[in-house]
Amino acid sequence: MTVSVSSSESSLDQALGSPVPRAPARSRRSSWFAALGIGSLALLFGLGYVPRRTQRDALVREAARVALEPRVVSVVTPLLAKTDRPLLLPGSIQASERAKVYSRANGYVRAWSADMGDPVSAGQLLAELDTPEVDREIDQARASLARAEAVIVQAAATLEFATSTSMRYASLAQEGLISRQELDERLAQANVDTATVRVAEAERNARRADLRRLEQLQSFARVVSPFAGTVSARNVERGTLVNAGAANPLFEVVALDPVRVFLQVPQSLVQSIKPGLAVEIRLNEYPNESFPGELTRSSGTLDPDSRTMNVEVRAPNPDRKLLPGMYASVRVGLQSSRRLHIVPATAIMNQSTGSFVAVVDRESKVRLRPVAIERDSGAEVELGNGLEGNEQVIGAPGPDIVEGLSVRIAG
Repeated sequence: MTVSVSSSESSLDQALGSPVPRAPARSRRSSWFAALGIGSLALLFGLGYVPRRTQRDALVREAARVALEPRVVSVVTPLLAKTDRPLLLPGSIQASERAKVYSRANGYVRAWSADMGDPVSAGQLLAELDTPEVDREIDQARASLARAEAVIVQAAATLEFATSTSMRYASLAQEGLISRQELDERLAQANVDTATVRVAEAERNARRADLRRLEQLQSFARVVSPFAGTVSARNVERGTLVNAGAANPLFEVVALDPVRVFLQVPQSLVQSIKPGLAVEIRLNEYPNESFPGELTRSSGTLDPDSRTMNVEVRAPNPDRKLLPGMYASVRVGLQSSRRLHIVPATAIMNQSTGSFVAVVDRESKVRLRPVAIERDSGAEVELGNGLEGNEQVIGAPGPDIVEGLSVRIAG
């Protein structure tokens, strides 16, 4: 094989008339493989890049076409809200009356007759006190009153004698048997005795008043209930020393029929709150039962922090199921004089300048309407203004929905 190649090369050199230089066989093979590799890479590049470039150009053209076409949107028509708007508000139940009963006298607890949870009537005895100091003061006051009354009797007798004497002297003076000076002395003594009687009577009245005061203090040894209700706390035992006006009360009494329920009504509904409005009270503890009540009064002012008004509801509680401190849900039926429209909550666009809804006009353009949210129930919101009721509102506008955008309503 080698000889054949050498002969061919020699013959070629003779034909050309001069010898032709030849590369080594290994070098020629390397060049051939390099050319083959470059061709393969070019072929692979053409097979991979060109289709992708064509696909990308097609996507760009499709995106440009879609951008020029109107957006397809789904719209809803606002619903007119009912004028009877049930409002559910949280409430706190409190007793209609609550009193802490203190001692008005100093002494020791002799006995108590009502304990925590006992029903009591107005004026019913709760406890009795021993008041030895007051008892002694009453004895002394009675003795002082008796002495004052005796002084009055003595002063009255002296006045009577002085009066009769002055009358006799007046007769003698008319007959000229005594001098005018003697008559004047008797008349002056009668006036002094009259004043003495009045002073004694004033002293007696003071003694009587002091005795009544002490007797009133002695009556406070009977600790009684100020009204009909239930004893919610007893803080004394027999033999306990109590002082008048001490910081700790002896008993606490609450009135549970009726009870008071306090609500916080938002500012937007304050105008609908009127005394006499019927309400319905519900408790989680009684899921199948409701309790009637009536709105009785309101504070007339709004809390500056929460913008709500404190409202009181009175509810009868003959079965004592409504207990002070309970949490309740109060349903209030309000009559609204304003036209409110309902839209899905997803239709609201909240921006830095306020709340808006996107409305599609007759030219299929988006118009942003500012709205005022009156009530938010989660899935739906009630709008106080901004809509007439016949608009086509985009149900779920995205961030690309802007003023003047051309859209097409989904069929």
